[in-house]
Amino acid sequence: MKSNTVVTIFGMVSVCAAVLLLALGGSEDTAIPQTPADHGKRLFRVQGCSSCHAIGGGVSRGPDLAGLITRLEGRLSDAEYQRHLNMLEESRSDVYQLFTDDYAEILAAPAGEARIRIWLRAHFKNPRFDHFMGRMPTFAHLTPQQVDQLTEYLFTLR
Repeated sequence: MKSNTVVTIFGMVSVCAAVLLLALGGSEDTAIPQTPADHGKRLFRVQGCSSCHAIGGGVSRGPDLAGLITRLEGRLSDAEYQRHLNMLEESRSDVYQLFTDDYAEILAAPAGEARIRIWLRAHFKNPRFDHFMGRMPTFAHLTPQQVDQLTEYLFTLR
């Protein structure tokens, strides 16, 4: 066999092997999650969150999640959140009464990351607790660990 033929065959076998390795486990989608944020990213895909939420542009039914944490910091500040709750109590006291314990827990936490984590926990359990006209489905089936992992992923989207 000529050396050119051997080199060509070797090259083709090498390319096929590389493609096979990528297909069987070398891509990001099939990699085993290592951190809580990695697990959260996988949950985000598995739970279908990307069917409604874009990250950093694109068409979506729900809010774009790029910069979510920064927006929540402003929205959940003492004055802004209290103003929101006052409007909710005035317009829908029936809804407000259902979730007063959740609102109290959120306001009791220091503004910032701790408050956002508590708010997200309540939001995943029942997204309508704070936005009763929203369309997001409940994710009450997630375990507390999964909610924490999903939250960690959302914090990477600052």
